[in-house]
Amino acid sequence: MPTTFENITDKGTDLIEKVSSPASRSGSTVERAGKMLEEGVSPAVIALQMTENSPNNQAYTQEDVKTLGKVYLDSKTKVTLTAKQTRALIEDQNKQADAPFCAIPQV
Repeated sequence: MPTTFENITDKGTDLIEKVSSPASRSGSTVERAGKMLEEGVSPAVIALQMTENSPNNQAYTQEDVKTLGKVYLDSKTKVTLTAKQTRALIEDQNKQADAPFCAIPQV
């Protein structure tokens, strides 16, 4: 049974997350899923909880949860997509989208 302190902490965290950025909320989700996996919570149970809580009616699978676990594990050491890499890949994608239909991509 949660203590009064835990209940207050949970409510405060929930309020903060309502005004947080998508990056912050997704980071929290990845961390929580990763921690639950480390503690032996079934990926099926985590997927069901995420599906039930999805504000956009997303259906999560066990494989989705396992992927979050991989991201969590890597994130303990470093980010797997740097800001510089992300900007460059988005710029490349935007250039491809603006290219004429018959253009052949340069490799």
